[in-house]
Amino acid sequence: MKILHATKENSPEIKEFLRRNDPEDYILDVIDHWLEKDKVFIAVKDNKVIGLSRLKYSLDGEAWLGGMRVDKDHRRKGIGTLLTEKCMKEAKAKKARLFTTEDNTAAFNHVRKMGFKIKGYYTLMYSDIGEEKYCEIKKGDVWERLKKSEILKKNNFLLPQAFTFYKISPDLIKEGYISEDGYAIVERVNWGEDFFEITYFEGEKIIDGLKYLAFKNNHKKIWAFIPRDENLISILIKKGFKYEEWAKHVVVLEKTL
Repeated sequence: MKILHATKENSPEIKEFLRRNDPEDYILDVIDHWLEKDKVFIAVKDNKVIGLSRLKYSLDGEAWLGGMRVDKDHRRKGIGTLLTEKCMKEAKAKKARLFTTEDNTAAFNHVRKMGFKIKGYYTLMYSDIGEEKYCEIKKGDVWERLKKSEILKKNNFLLPQAFTFYKISPDLIKEGYISEDGYAIVERVNWGEDFFEITYFEGEKIIDGLKYLAFKNNHKKIWAFIPRDENLISILIKKGFKYEEWAKHVVVLEKTL
């Protein structure tokens, strides 16, 4: 068995591996983009792909490890460990981060044994966008409020950009919004369609304003990938948000390289 750096020529065999294990795996839609933009490593045995991992870099320049997949007939044989170690060896960063979910006990225990430490707890929610009512919000500097947040402090000031996490700093805030009663940070990522995501907020009217903004920008959904805080979650539920079940209990972990 070998661990190899994949190229776009490996795309067909990677897709065959993914379909063999899960015909609906989202990686099928993004693997060609990954092969072009990031580093993808594959485990190969008898000329067949039996494992996959991806290395990219978060907004703060630290390594992000994701997309781990191991063939269902080759699990619990150390392949995940070898792929993770390869990513860390190749990473040009001081830290490596990843996330898993609390119900994925095998993956969670695996990365803990490899020395990754818990840095934050998050949840992913969404709301469908209809004809939303106008609520005034405006772009503004939210850093002074952010750095005083006890919720963010508990989560080591890590925030998501789509499905990677970075340590927030003033120069990395792309879109901050202010309302009468609060503020928020928004991330936008284009994955074929614009991905409109709230990554942190305080207040209720700010959510109304962001839903209206999503409506005006023709979004069908608005997402919230936020620290797992009861007060924040209760506000979102009140505003019509629901859990994305697979990412209800996300844990972000980090290891110094």
